[in-house]
Amino acid sequence: MAASVAAAQSPGYILQQNQQTLRNIGASAASAPLASPAVAAPATPAAKLSDNKPRLHLGLLLPVEAPQLGDAAQVVKAGFDAAAQQDSNVQLSFVALASENDAVKGYQQLLAAGANVIVGPLTREGAANVAAQASVPTLVLNTLSKAPAGGKVWSLSLAVESEARQIARMMRDDGRKAPLVLFNNDALSTRLRAAFSESWTQRHPSAPLELNMTQPDGEQLSTLLAGADSVFLALDDKEAEASRALLPAELAAYATSLINTRQAAPALDGVRFVDMPWFLMPNHPDAAGIARPATPLTKATERLYALGVDAFRLGKALGQSRNPASIRLRGVTGDLQLGKDWVIQRELPTAIRGESQ
Repeated sequence: MAASVAAAQSPGYILQQNQQTLRNIGASAASAPLASPAVAAPATPAAKLSDNKPRLHLGLLLPVEAPQLGDAAQVVKAGFDAAAQQDSNVQLSFVALASENDAVKGYQQLLAAGANVIVGPLTREGAANVAAQASVPTLVLNTLSKAPAGGKVWSLSLAVESEARQIARMMRDDGRKAPLVLFNNDALSTRLRAAFSESWTQRHPSAPLELNMTQPDGEQLSTLLAGADSVFLALDDKEAEASRALLPAELAAYATSLINTRQAAPALDGVRFVDMPWFLMPNHPDAAGIARPATPLTKATERLYALGVDAFRLGKALGQSRNPASIRLRGVTGDLQLGKDWVIQRELPTAIRGESQ
């Protein structure tokens, strides 16, 4: 197995949350033939219209042969393949990359193979390189730091910042006036803190209270709690559990999907959080028809699988729509909407830790 994908250059949330080695998910991850970076994989048969033209030719571009990204990319591809198996009206081509430095070359190969919509690649650098060259509707699977030119590129990611912003809205809707943000020096925690604070101050006159929990100060925590009516745990599951144990049980607590793991954590019971329908609504009609991973995965890893499912569905929607801004999709990663810019917005369902999920 490759090393942890957390070590990859410019990791996004979809990569960074996977701190442990990813498992091989078996045959479902390799259902389409892999190609060298120089050759597009053979297209799968497609259903034909009456004029003998394929409905849609969808190209997929992932670094499944890259040393650090290969395992993550295989999981994304497995989810993509699972969704594709539910729809025989889409022709598929696939290019396997050994490095995301070859993303533009792979993109051109998919164009030469006839793809009229392309999905991928996976890292921020690869996404930016492809976005600069896009000539057909393209769905990159990470965030973009600047607006792509030409209006043909959209970004679908599991960026943790969007969850923090949704939590800020949720707390306002719940009537919270004085949230306390608990964070630490971890990069992911810092991003959560910044996104929450930015969203909160956009609609509230005062900034939230904040406390760095890297070296907890009990006296300072007590002082801040005296003025707080709620807490946002901008932390991973282990740190959130440790911090929650220091708080009054009756204090309303909120967190992101980082706390939704398969590990028991009684201290987190009662915490409100957001996560994708793939986990919180497994029997929803939009998720029930999709095959689950062939072998058990951690929830952090399985989020990549769900990303692949929605990547296929959104790619198909982009290829069939004359007005992409009108696309609305009840995806397995959330309710998806193309806004005024290039970012696919995700709205997640909510749950309470310790209740049935």
